[in-house]
Amino acid sequence: MATKAGIGRVGSKSNPAGSGRRRAPGRPVAGQRDQREALIDAARDLFSAHGVAATTVAQVARAAKVTPALASYYFGDKLGLLEAVLEHRVLPLVQGLGAAVRAAGPEPRPSLVAFVRRYTATAAANPWLPQLIVREVLSTGGALREAFPRRFAGDMTATLAAVVHAGQQRGEIRADLDTSSLVMSIVSLCVFPFLATPLVNGALGIDTSPERAGALAEHHLAVLLDGIGTPP
Repeated sequence: MATKAGIGRVGSKSNPAGSGRRRAPGRPVAGQRDQREALIDAARDLFSAHGVAATTVAQVARAAKVTPALASYYFGDKLGLLEAVLEHRVLPLVQGLGAAVRAAGPEPRPSLVAFVRRYTATAAANPWLPQLIVREVLSTGGALREAFPRRFAGDMTATLAAVVHAGQQRGEIRADLDTSSLVMSIVSLCVFPFLATPLVNGALGIDTSPERAGALAEHHLAVLLDGIGTPP
């Protein structure tokens, strides 16, 4: 479903906040902070479940148990809500992923292990994120089709590419494999179970819940680091 023309410009230099009517920044008191957080959470859940185009500010306000006027007061319009979801819900997860890789140190193998484990745990604990990606990044006309790769995925893949390249230089990862294609394969392995949960959970019987995220990550690592062939 096609979205409004302006939605695709969320986070652009010409429209950094996504809306010219967004409330001026300030330090909210406790009650205001709770209302803002409830609105962001409601927008996150509705955008991921139904899509940005199919969600109204009134629906977000109703889910957050506040008035539409209050939602408009805090965020201006739907674009302001979408920008808030990106800034306060998506960005911290992406930053946490990068921090986990950096904390693993300069060695390629521990960095790759950290990436797989952290990504799998993050996706399992935040099922709304893969849903949002399917609806608004992968689908034609998605509201984040241009903004998400530029603002979030680009940094993640660049970090992973640096890890892979370092492993190839050290002889720990096959040098005959194209770095970018290998990054694609690693990301695909980690992402697919959460993008295709009906197939993965139902047809394959694989548990993608947070409680089983560790086992799923270890499976990914076994395939990535050791392959699927039996040792000679």
